Amino acid sequence: MDSNVKLHIIVYSSESRAACEEGYLALDNVDNERPDWREYWPIRRFLLNTELQPDTLYGFFSPKFKSKVGLSPAEVVGFIRNSDRNAQVFTFSPQPDMGAFFLNVFEQNELFDPGFLGMAQELLTTVGYEVDLGSLVMDSRHTVFSNYIVATRAFWIAWLELCEKIFHFCERGGTALANQMNGGTTYQGIPRKVFLIERIAPLLLRTARWSIHPYNTFACAWSALGTSRFPQEAVISDALKLAYNELKFPEYYAGFSEIRKKVFFPNSQE
Repeated sequence: MDSNVKLHIIVYSSESRAACEEGYLALDNVDNERPDWREYWPIRRFLLNTELQPDTLYGFFSPKFKSKVGLSPAEVVGFIRNSDRNAQVFTFSPQPDMGAFFLNVFEQNELFDPGFLGMAQELLTTVGYEVDLGSLVMDSRHTVFSNYIVATRAFWIAWLELCEKIFHFCERGGTALANQMNGGTTYQGIPRKVFLIERIAPLLLRTARWSIHPYNTFACAWSALGTSRFPQEAVISDALKLAYNELKFPEYYAGFSEIRKKVFFPNSQE
């Protein structure tokens, strides 16, 4: 694909607009009309009101992208230009330990918000997306946090379609599940639905056929948690998950399980 690349940075104030690095297009969220939806609101507004071009790649980053991934806009474009020209989605995912040591990004969030996995499963089933989150294995080709993706029109349309089903379910309210998704979490009071929307891109990358080219997640910022003290184990864990996804040998899955058990329970005698 010989594509244009349009990278947007979400701006929340005149100061952040002025600080916008050269190479980014400003995605205005200064009014911040719906802070409960965080970054989904300005991305949604753009996708609903813009005619996306088939020969263009689009990305929507938070202001923290540089500190988490370490790339300038020019370096992002350079990576894309030097990558597989048939790729539809390019991912730039920080926190490699958070991707490597968990089965998938839904299980990962369960650690910080108990009950999230079951709620996400119920909501996805309710809106007609059939998937078993408890058995879904995501490797570094699929894992991406913070919506740090650059993708084609086709991907963004598919992403928006599923996100809109979640959006309207939460907006209608009136059910216990909607109340739970609209409710705040212990992380800065951010609503649970925000963390679900953030996980739709990896869900689509794992469950549908997309040509993906990931940036090296291990070159990005690691988490601030204790799991970041195990870089070699993280690399091996991801490699085992990738091998399992390709070949389905149970030995790969068992190896992954053993490594993460030693990381999470280093004093276990089992």
